[in-house]
Amino acid sequence: MLSKLDIKASLESLVLIRDDRLPVRRIPLREKPLQRYLLPYRGLLGLLIICIAWALSWIQDGGVGENNTFFPLWLGFILMIDGVVLRRTGTSLLVRSPRIVALMFVAAIPYWWTFEVINQITQNWIYIGPDNRTLFDFMSASLSFSVVIPAVFEVSEFIGSFNFIKRFAGLPAFALSRRQISLLAVFGILSLAAMLLWPTYLFPITWLCLFFIFDPINNLRGRPSILSHVSKGDWRLVVMFALGALVCGFFWEMWNNTTSVSWEYDFAYLDFGRVFQMPIMGYGGYLPFGLETYAVFHFLAGLIGWSSDSHVPLNGDDA
Repeated sequence: MLSKLDIKASLESLVLIRDDRLPVRRIPLREKPLQRYLLPYRGLLGLLIICIAWALSWIQDGGVGENNTFFPLWLGFILMIDGVVLRRTGTSLLVRSPRIVALMFVAAIPYWWTFEVINQITQNWIYIGPDNRTLFDFMSASLSFSVVIPAVFEVSEFIGSFNFIKRFAGLPAFALSRRQISLLAVFGILSLAAMLLWPTYLFPITWLCLFFIFDPINNLRGRPSILSHVSKGDWRLVVMFALGALVCGFFWEMWNNTTSVSWEYDFAYLDFGRVFQMPIMGYGGYLPFGLETYAVFHFLAGLIGWSSDSHVPLNGDDA
């Protein structure tokens, strides 16, 4: 019986989709096109990493189940989503520019440490677990923070691969003059200062003030910006990155529940109706956080002249 079992064919049937309606995938210097797979290898690898890391995160023995599974969980998630996007669209972040993805991992570290510094004043979340302040803990935390930007960009592009996103390409335009855009950046700086002065009441501004600062700068400097799109009535990026960050937020909070080193929230007058550890109103903060992430990354990419490489394709545009 075993001699009649074609193991290779059986495994191949798990990942191959034999459908003539699907476009073939061609690569340079290869005459024969590649077959379309359910997931590229990076996606399958990502799924495997998630399964292993998620299982380990349930081990609450002071070892691997503490906080060492957060980075592999999200690395697997990023690889899986990149594979799904590649499968759906024929392109992805890793395909277009691996160096941009590397920059995202690096840029995310100071990006999220900025929010940790702000949180020292707003006190919206606290970490539960051993209170160690060693160099290793700083490096471990930085590694965990490094996934923030690539995760948001990957999921946002995944959401943008669906056809419904085209509906937001022709909405009313929101056009501002250069003077108004400059004033918007000033407003962002003032809102950040006000939030730091009155954190009890203005802490929600944490998730929007950086957008008001950096997106106008990007627009004025000719870099990719949300403002440049909405000035033409194109709101696709707004929807993609708002929903992308919200989806990431759900997974952040879900996986937060499976580790012994986690975080808890205190949202003052908004602290009710918790889903996992996050109050239901707190999920609303993820929506502007996606726009903030887009603006901050393109500002940093623009500083080193990589703006053109970090372009996000939009569903509905010509290839």
